[in-house]
Amino acid sequence: MPATTTGGADEALSVLVREALDRPGMTFRRFTEATVDPATGYRPGTTWLHKLVRNEVVRAPEPQVLRALATGLGLPLARVQRAAAAQYLDYDTTELTGLPADARAIVAHLAELDPADLPKVRAVVEAFVARRSNPGGPAGA
Repeated sequence: MPATTTGGADEALSVLVREALDRPGMTFRRFTEATVDPATGYRPGTTWLHKLVRNEVVRAPEPQVLRALATGLGLPLARVQRAAAAQYLDYDTTELTGLPADARAIVAHLAELDPADLPKVRAVVEAFVARRSNPGGPAGA
């Protein structure tokens, strides 16, 4: 199961914006024009965006700003949210990649379980894997 740790200085929101501005053909004006929240039409101000680029914004952006930035950056909202969490909350995440939605939902629910129950859950999962690997053999071997 591939896992990727995200967060930290190289994944900061300011860094994502600077990288976008460094792309060939990108200008600050083009970026600001594209930075619109599709849900509300909100546009962050030019001064605020300049401060973000210079890493001078001290508070985490509001959700509408993150949606606008995701649009302007051409990135998934979740990636922009993780970058904001890394920069403003010193929060690193681990993302499971290559898993179907049901598997990610199961993993998310595991965090809610009592740690004493995790060996039981593991035994159930291993029994399913064993049965799949050996369809004619006993389950849970």
